[in-house]
Amino acid sequence: MTNTDDQCARDGCTFHVELVPIGEGVLPGMFCGPACADFVWVERALTDAEPTPELATALEGLEGLRRLLNGRRHPSDIGPLPGVFDG
Repeated sequence: MTNTDDQCARDGCTFHVELVPIGEGVLPGMFCGPACADFVWVERALTDAEPTPELATALEGLEGLRRLLNGRRHPSDIGPLPGVFDG
């Protein structure tokens, strides 16, 4: 994905970023919301990890989460994660 200053930097996300209040001012964000920022953080951590069977399983799950995030209608709309919070 080609990132512009007003589009979420997460690959596959089409939402626009918003201004983030910091102290007395505001700065443009890199991601449309915490879900994308957290996803990228986890993705980077897994990409840098040593290859193991557990890592392969985690990367599979991450792809499912990517599809879930890409299917949102609002940047903060992800709901409960399937299989994690079924209560």
